[in-house]
Amino acid sequence: MFGFFGGDRAKKAQQREEALEALVLAQGENSRSSDEAKKAIAYCQLCIFEYERWSKQSQTRWELLQGVVVIGGVVATLAGAISIPQAWDSLAWIRSLPAATVTIAAGFLSSFSYRENAVRYELAAVALWNELARYETRAAPYNKDEAEDTSAFLNTVCRLVEAELHNWSVLVREGRVDENGPKAPLRSRSGGARASQRTPPPPTPGSPPPQ
Repeated sequence: MFGFFGGDRAKKAQQREEALEALVLAQGENSRSSDEAKKAIAYCQLCIFEYERWSKQSQTRWELLQGVVVIGGVVATLAGAISIPQAWDSLAWIRSLPAATVTIAAGFLSSFSYRENAVRYELAAVALWNELARYETRAAPYNKDEAEDTSAFLNTVCRLVEAELHNWSVLVREGRVDENGPKAPLRSRSGGARASQRTPPPPTPGSPPPQ
């Protein structure tokens, strides 16, 4: 019953978000009409979509693994307390499966920061959405000339994305230093840094940044 009401609230919240987005992006008298503005808006929307997708993906993984740990722990406890008939001794190994599953799920939760990533992606999406709303409604500082507004808007979007990528690259470098100690960047034959040490690529469909 509680899940039903929770799902209903989530559905209504999604409908309100879609209605708000349609209102902000609606074509009107003062809507952005230049080709450059449309391209800038499309790029911003793509970034928002990708960050929201990654946020939902990370949140789903965290909830799934958390559920496995909680439910699996209960099942493992019950399995250890239940007596198995002597005739089934050959199947006694099955009792260890719940505990093994919980161990694996807990290992994933400790190795990958799914919940923190979900919050981080959501914050990035909200920041981009706020800029898009300001730009579309011609709020300051996007209340000047169309070309100047578009340039300032796109520069802000790019700065937000670059800041997120920079933070990811810092986390990758810190993780490598903590694991192996400070080392000079490895170089490939062409003289460039290895792909594993490069700054993660900008958000493009189907290629999320490292977890």
